[in-house]
Amino acid sequence: MVVVRNDWGDLVSEIAKIWEISEARRVIIVTDVNVEALYAAQIWESLSGGTNWHLEMLTLPAGEAAKDFGNLGKILTIFHEAGLDRSSLVFALGGGVISDIAGFAASIYMRGIDYVNLPTTLLAQVDASIGGKTAIDFAGVKNLIGSFRHPRLIYANLATLDSLPRREFISGLSEVVKYGIIKDRALLDFLHENKEAITMRGADALAHIVARCCAIKSEIVAADEKEANLRQILNFGHTFGHAIESLLNFSLPHGHAVSLGMVCALDYSVRHLGLSAKEADFAAQLLEGFGLPTALAGLCPEEIYAQMLKDKKARNGQLTLILTPQPGQAEIVRNPARAEVLRSIKTILRG
Repeated sequence: MVVVRNDWGDLVSEIAKIWEISEARRVIIVTDVNVEALYAAQIWESLSGGTNWHLEMLTLPAGEAAKDFGNLGKILTIFHEAGLDRSSLVFALGGGVISDIAGFAASIYMRGIDYVNLPTTLLAQVDASIGGKTAIDFAGVKNLIGSFRHPRLIYANLATLDSLPRREFISGLSEVVKYGIIKDRALLDFLHENKEAITMRGADALAHIVARCCAIKSEIVAADEKEANLRQILNFGHTFGHAIESLLNFSLPHGHAVSLGMVCALDYSVRHLGLSAKEADFAAQLLEGFGLPTALAGLCPEEIYAQMLKDKKARNGQLTLILTPQPGQAEIVRNPARAEVLRSIKTILRG
């Protein structure tokens, strides 16, 4: 269940629709140091005042580097020492890193306990918190180890977006553009026509894009939960983008890397799937207009290609790319020619 609000005021009432709040249940809130300073006290007050639950807080370092075995082990140790059982709950309060690692810990502790996502970034609200993918990074590869387990509740408070640094806010817009490219041409038009309102973080504009992206992703996941086929289209730009992200040791925000990956995918789509150059330029200009990168220096195409072969969708050393013949549609293309992939990678490289 996804709930979009402008504050935390309805959190307990939404929780009460799923769980008995008068029961003495053990609950752990997992967050990071940045989010803790902003919102942990509010969540603690809401839950402690509105439920009979026993609460504990676990705070991790901020950033992608926290998604490792060390922090996963720390979380599981705290779960055990706190006496969590199969009636217990985990609250993931933060961005995609927290929803990934806290959700993964919940999915494997006692073979799975319930968790709630409280996404505080735009990227998490439109993408990372939805769909049940949980993971940690391993061996320099993003999300290599993980599982599928859906949160019982996703409560997105749009007011949290006001506290995001600009770099993190526009990172989320990359995923919004992705949804328009693969599923909803009208969403791209909305982004173009409401660029100023979105950039200024207007409540109405943000409510529209968050609700629309949640609806698109929920529809796709419902049709293909375990990513056997259709759900793979959600990875438009990600095979390129994850490779770039990994090679840069996650110093580039996820959405920025995906933006670069989408430019590569758009180029390949123009040359091989009949996407018009005008439509590809329109999408790339949307990304640039929001301040997202469409070019990069410091990497070589062969490095990126080699890293792409480690992608989870690769089969027997052969790539799978998500491409688009026209905005609003996506296609899965398997075993693309190496030379053609390298040609698309070169379109974003400078220097």
